[in-house]
Amino acid sequence: MHKISLEQWRTFITVYNCGGFAQAGDALYKTQSTISHSIKKLEKIVGSPLFELVGRKAVITPFGESLLSAARQLVTQADNLEHDAISQKSEVGHTLNIAVDTLFPRLLLTDILHQLTDCFPNLNIQLYETVLSRCAELLEDGTVDVGVASLIPKGYIGHWNNPVELFAAAHPQHPLFARDNIQLSELENYRQIVIRDGGLRTNVNSGWLGSRNRLTVSSVAEAVTCVKQQLGFAWLPSWMLDRSENAGELAPLKLIHGMKRTVVLQATIRQSSIDDPVIQQLSKLFDRYLKQIPQQQ
Repeated sequence: MHKISLEQWRTFITVYNCGGFAQAGDALYKTQSTISHSIKKLEKIVGSPLFELVGRKAVITPFGESLLSAARQLVTQADNLEHDAISQKSEVGHTLNIAVDTLFPRLLLTDILHQLTDCFPNLNIQLYETVLSRCAELLEDGTVDVGVASLIPKGYIGHWNNPVELFAAAHPQHPLFARDNIQLSELENYRQIVIRDGGLRTNVNSGWLGSRNRLTVSSVAEAVTCVKQQLGFAWLPSWMLDRSENAGELAPLKLIHGMKRTVVLQATIRQSSIDDPVIQQLSKLFDRYLKQIPQQQ
């Protein structure tokens, strides 16, 4: 019986990511002919084409796409295992891999993780701060066991929801700050600090990037720094506006009718991890703390 090696799966993923055999060869430090031979051998084993050549571009087939997610998970898990085996000098402890959107209240998150480590003192935590579609990609790839984000992968179920209110905010010296009843359309004339989608494979426009002049950053913390430096306004979560260190440098604009935006963050758990005692305790802590959101934020 033929067996497919991890290296073949890695080549398959790289060809998809790079869009061609030559580009994949450059990424893996191999010749184009080596990449082509590896893909042909893989196609022979699975019994169906994985790519179609369109000019110089390798376009994945529907069959190939059906294998992509599982291939990514397999390679990521193998890489993680190799890393743990090499880097751990003592007994390997339990590891929680979690991705949390940058909009989630940070004080709430640290409180939850503090309680979790009290329950599991030897727990190792890999925390990924994500924006929009990146959390879903980490779940699909098998990199994380738990994700908290507004976008979740197909086939996943949200275990609880956390609404986060966003307000258009600026430095008190911003030209808009002294005005009342500002229309949304008026914001288009001022520079907006935008938090970019962190996804590597998908890039989502959140639908409210109205300003023609933008400064794009990677996290809420970076957006706050730019607003404090009077580089523009930004839609920021209420928990960030309430922090004492931002008093006097950051405040919501007076939009007409007190307009705000709400993003619903959902928690998702990989099915293979749902019975893990650490994951179960984490879920209980989220449930407990989310009932106290008005006080925590």
